[in-house]
Amino acid sequence: MDFAGSPNSRYFRRALLVSGVVLLAGAARAQDTTPVAAAPPDAGPVPMPQGAPQLEDFAPLPGNVAWPTVETTTDGEPVEVAGDVSYMVAVTGLAELGLETQFRELSSLWTKRGQPANLAQINRRTTEDRDLIDQLLRSIGHYGGNTAVALTAPVQVGGKTSIAMTVTAGPIYTFDSISVVAPAEAIGGDPLGIVKPLLGIKVGDTVDAARVNAGQDAIAVKLADAGYAFAVVGKPDIVIDHATRTATLLQTIDLGKPGVHGALRMSGALQGFDDKHLALLARFKPGDPFTDAGRDDLRRALIHTGLFGTVSVRPVAGAIQADGTQVVDLQITTEAAPARTIAASVGYSTGQGIRVEGSWTHRNLFQPEGAFTARVVAAEREQVLTGEIRKRNFRRRDQSLTLRGGFTAEQQDAFDATTVGVLAAIDRESNIIWQKPITYSVGVELLATRQRDRSAPDDPNNTYFILAFPGAITWDRSDDLLNPSKGFRLSGRVSPEFSLRSGQNFNYVKLQVDGSVYQPFGDFVLAGRMHVGGIAGAERGRIAPDRRFYAGGGGSVRGYDYQGVGPQDAEGSPTGGNSLVEASAEVRYRFEAFGSDLGVVGFVDAGQVYPTSLPKFTDLRYGVGIGLRYFTSFGPVRIDIATPIARREGEPRAAFYVSIGQAF
Repeated sequence: MDFAGSPNSRYFRRALLVSGVVLLAGAARAQDTTPVAAAPPDAGPVPMPQGAPQLEDFAPLPGNVAWPTVETTTDGEPVEVAGDVSYMVAVTGLAELGLETQFRELSSLWTKRGQPANLAQINRRTTEDRDLIDQLLRSIGHYGGNTAVALTAPVQVGGKTSIAMTVTAGPIYTFDSISVVAPAEAIGGDPLGIVKPLLGIKVGDTVDAARVNAGQDAIAVKLADAGYAFAVVGKPDIVIDHATRTATLLQTIDLGKPGVHGALRMSGALQGFDDKHLALLARFKPGDPFTDAGRDDLRRALIHTGLFGTVSVRPVAGAIQADGTQVVDLQITTEAAPARTIAASVGYSTGQGIRVEGSWTHRNLFQPEGAFTARVVAAEREQVLTGEIRKRNFRRRDQSLTLRGGFTAEQQDAFDATTVGVLAAIDRESNIIWQKPITYSVGVELLATRQRDRSAPDDPNNTYFILAFPGAITWDRSDDLLNPSKGFRLSGRVSPEFSLRSGQNFNYVKLQVDGSVYQPFGDFVLAGRMHVGGIAGAERGRIAPDRRFYAGGGGSVRGYDYQGVGPQDAEGSPTGGNSLVEASAEVRYRFEAFGSDLGVVGFVDAGQVYPTSLPKFTDLRYGVGIGLRYFTSFGPVRIDIATPIARREGEPRAAFYVSIGQAF
């Protein structure tokens, strides 16, 4: 059969096209009714009268095409056959208008080309496609077009024929008048000034059905965002004038009353998620002018908590106030999402080996939005076991309270460290949905740690008690949190630290500044990064080894082992330092191949560690390499391989890194 009822079929899409042009073809009222003379049979397309083009009567296919019904076998006996042939289709005149792809998706002839068909089927499909072409032409403002069809006969049954369709678009029609009818008293006497810009079309624009239809779909949303939550948008009245090849549009709209925000009503709320916490998530207060953007922002904020699987926020009409505004309450309906999550990740880098991390989270253990996470890391050179309570939207939206405690053990080239610590911090968060220009973090950290400095063999073990007050602030003007392609980021970190070692106390301040910039060039992105740090107030040898600066590795200078850049003792153990400088430059290219979203990167890194409190920017070590990126919904998977420049004895010939996210 030649039709299908599936919503995914081309017939369903064709129905959508018809509904899109019905404003112009069905609802439009022609002003010119000049009669058209009848054409004799087989005369081809009916000529259109000057100034009054209409869709011509379909020209019949050639009636004298020989259509074989029998063929002869090798012994000369005739055998009856069905009379089917295969055919090919060629269409000219649509590609220049940008309609050829859409025609091929919806065409009866094109989608069944190459399949056996009889003459009746080909005739029916041709008739359907000529009607389709006329609808497509009208959808972009061309009226009175013509489609000529030429059919060549097959040589024999089972052979191939060809169908050539030549399209003449016809003249373009434009809007010469756009009018809006709306209650003037509801909008300050200027309906045209408020509504007309929202239509998305203006006088002189082509009578484009797709554009008109899109404007109709969007106008209610735009009016709601302008404060009219219950506006009623009528169907446009479009009048086509063939004599002048123009159209007029008359749009009727009942805006209703301008709205103000009212009460928030929530059904299906989680335990502990009360009205007070709900109001904290809203960026508006009762009495503020209503905007649909504010309603949608609240919906996305509820989704972002991770506590709800589905969220619906529906405006409900309230009382009309003395000033003529209408209260708009919001009815919130939710369904709870699973509260528990298990996550795992695997990474690898040269020098650090395999790293496996797992976590278990209950997102609402301490209500509301108080998540508890147990985290474990099992790596060749690091072992971690921590527990964390994270209270999101703490006292204000997008602010978190974090309480963390646990155990860590490291066996690095520079030191061995076993640490027990606790941390409390307040964070102003940025995320994928709302990437903020300014974020910050302030906290307090208390550590008890037993460390062995491998660069000081005569003083192998020391116990440190450290009280730190870390703080950070970031200015982010990049276009994407996970994969930026333009803009910049600038962050600063400071941590005053009070340390007690062997009964002696000393104090110091640790400062760091990190900046990155991203600049697109066509399909390429140039990215650069600079990181500078310094410690003032204490000599390197007194500071706990894991609080010093080190360089080298996947997040630093690639091509070297972790902590492989900087001063070393006679045995080759990194000593660390009181200052640091790192710089990176990357050329990134993103493309699609093998059905995947991929990228390649070329990069050069530089860095050095110094014993002084201020970096000297001398004796820099360099690494160069290439990388592959596999882009996923949660960010790019990064695979890099790099090698040192001017390699020294003991340094790797090549280093390999696998992780999630861009290097910077």
